[in-house]
Amino acid sequence: MKKISILLIIGLLFINIVGCQGQQQTVTEKESDSKAEVKQVKLKLAHVCSDTHPYNTAGLKLAELVRDKTRGAVDIQVYPAAQLGGERDLIEGLQAGTVDIVISSLGVAASFVPEMNIFNLPFIFNDANHYSKVTQGHIGKKVLEACNKAGLKGLGFAGPVFRVPMNNKKPVNTPDDFRGVKYRLMEVPLHIDTYKALGASPVPIPFGELYTALQLGTVDGCENAVATLYSQKFYEVQKYMSLLPVFSNGCVILMGELAWNKLTPEQQKVLLESLPETIEKLDHDYLAMTEEGLEAMKAAGLKVNTPPSITPFREAVIPVYDKYLATLPKWAKDAVTEIQNMK
Repeated sequence: MKKISILLIIGLLFINIVGCQGQQQTVTEKESDSKAEVKQVKLKLAHVCSDTHPYNTAGLKLAELVRDKTRGAVDIQVYPAAQLGGERDLIEGLQAGTVDIVISSLGVAASFVPEMNIFNLPFIFNDANHYSKVTQGHIGKKVLEACNKAGLKGLGFAGPVFRVPMNNKKPVNTPDDFRGVKYRLMEVPLHIDTYKALGASPVPIPFGELYTALQLGTVDGCENAVATLYSQKFYEVQKYMSLLPVFSNGCVILMGELAWNKLTPEQQKVLLESLPETIEKLDHDYLAMTEEGLEAMKAAGLKVNTPPSITPFREAVIPVYDKYLATLPKWAKDAVTEIQNMK
C-alpha cells in the first residue's frame, strides 16, 4: 500500500512538472511571437535641402511623431543635403526600394507623375492660401492617387511659397517688363516656355555659378523662392524683386510602394495620421523663412514691388497652358479650370 502511495505521489509530481514545462514553453512562445510582432522597421527619409531647411525640420517632425506613436517600432532616419542623391535619384530610389520617403519639389516629381504638372502651371495660384486650399482638397487627393501608377504612394503636398523674378533692369509690373531681359532658369521645359511666352530670354546656368553670372552681367536676373534668393545673397548683385507668383515652389511627400508595404495596417494608419502636423510644420517654417528673407533683403536696399494685376500675365501664357494641358487626362484639365475659378 505504501509502495502504491509513493508511486502515486511520484506520478502526480511528474505530471505537474511536465505541465509546468509545457506552460513555460507556451509563455516563451508567446513572448517570442510578441517580439516578432514589434520588430522594428527602419525607413530612410531623404531630400536635397540643408539641415536648417523646412524640408528637414518637417522630416524630423514626422520621424518624431511616428516613433512616439509606434513606441519605436517604426524608426525614420532623415538624410538631408542630397546625401542619398539628387531629387530624380531619390524618386527612382523610392521605386527601387533603396529610399523609403522623399520630400521633393513639384517640378521634378511631375516628371514621374505628369498630372502633378497642373500645380506647376504658371500663375495657377493666387497666393499661399489658394495653394493650400487646392492641394489639401479633393484635387490634391486626386493627384496623389495618380502617383500609384508610378509605383509611388503620394502622402501629401506642402510648401505654399512661390518662385518670383529678380533682376538688375527694372521692376516687373506688366508682361512687357520681361521683354529682352536675360533670366537664368532651371532646365525645366515648362519654366523655359513660360519665360519665353512672357518675352524674356532664358539662359541655362548651373546654380552654383549663378552669383558670379549675375555679378558679371552674364544674365540680368534669376528666379526662385524668396528664402532661396535671400540665403544665396543674390540681393547683393540684384536691384529689383517682384512678388509675382510665376510658379509654385511647393513640394510633395512621397513614399515608395515597397516601403509602404513594409508597414502593418496599424503603422500605415499612424503614418497617415502624422502627416497633417508634419505639413503644418513645413508650411509654418517655410512661410516664416520667406518673411524673414523678404524683410532682410528690403533692409539691405533691394527694391521690392507687387504688380497691380496678375491677369495680363495669365493671358500672356495661354499658349503654355494649351501645350501642357494637351498631354493630361480630362479630369486634370477640368481641375485646372476649377482652380482658376476658385475664390
